[in-house]
Amino acid sequence: MTGIGVGEQATTPLAAVFQFFVRDLAGMLGGVVFAFVQGSDLDIYAKQWRLFADCVNNVGYIADLLSPVFPDAFLLLACIGSLSRAITGVAGGATRAALTQHFALTGNAADIAAKEGSQETATTLIGMVVGMLVLRVAAGHDLLIWSIFLLLSFMHIYANIKAARSLQLTSLNPARLDILLAHYLAMHEMSVLRPKHVAALEPLLPPRVTRLWQRLLSGAPGMEVRMGARMSDQENVQEELAAMGGDKKHLIALEQGGSCASVVLRVDCTADDVLDAYVHAFMLLHAKLPLDHSFEAATRRMEKAWPKLRGELRQAGWSLKGASLCPSPWRAAWGSQLPSNLHVD
Repeated sequence: MTGIGVGEQATTPLAAVFQFFVRDLAGMLGGVVFAFVQGSDLDIYAKQWRLFADCVNNVGYIADLLSPVFPDAFLLLACIGSLSRAITGVAGGATRAALTQHFALTGNAADIAAKEGSQETATTLIGMVVGMLVLRVAAGHDLLIWSIFLLLSFMHIYANIKAARSLQLTSLNPARLDILLAHYLAMHEMSVLRPKHVAALEPLLPPRVTRLWQRLLSGAPGMEVRMGARMSDQENVQEELAAMGGDKKHLIALEQGGSCASVVLRVDCTADDVLDAYVHAFMLLHAKLPLDHSFEAATRRMEKAWPKLRGELRQAGWSLKGASLCPSPWRAAWGSQLPSNLHVD
């Protein structure tokens, strides 16, 4: 008969406590890092990050269920589950607030939030009851339990995809504005898509994942407008500044190859100015002219088409006031915004 020493008995509870400490630590750190890295995107891409949170939540459930099945990888799976729940909490909570504003048409955000919370609680209660009945029937049949779990997880993700696709947001973000402008230019400035049409075309993955997917499919990055760039990182904005006489509130720099336009914003830019800058940069990317002619052509086209397009967007049901196009806080000063005591040679 083998015995267990006093030292081994003492270390077993300590090892268990340490494992749960590492699990909780991984979740907390992961939540903080995720909020730091992606916090500015959660408002702009609320629909995409909400769907992402629901998918990651399923990954956490799978890791939690697998952790006792593979004792050697228990700590790793427990950390993955804790990290998934932390990311779900940050992304789900933040995007819930953003989407609540969309549904609060009469300013009743608190009422909407209360009803959404009650609906979620009721759904959870029904799920608990049904889950207990299923476990009672399928007890001892591990394959059946896993089959039911995977089927329900697939149904959950599918239902969330359909819900995200049916959500017709009327605010403008880079993805929706790109679709609108590309269609408008392709139709020779004669047609504007409505929110329900854009909802059917809008990518449901977060922007970084979407760009990575485009690169894998086509071998080249898609055209991109980067708002709020630093002036110190751009090479040709000084030439544009001299050409414009220092009066514009934004400057645009094209990267090598013309696949990306970086926009430097002045400190006195309003939300309307940011929208103007984005449209100007988009038209510059699609000018398809040599660089020395594209700036002038894009500017002329914007001055001609943009005032008309503004009115048509409003008529189609788009809200220009709530456009979220620039997560970057960087702004620059030039022209009239330079301090009076600053002299530049």
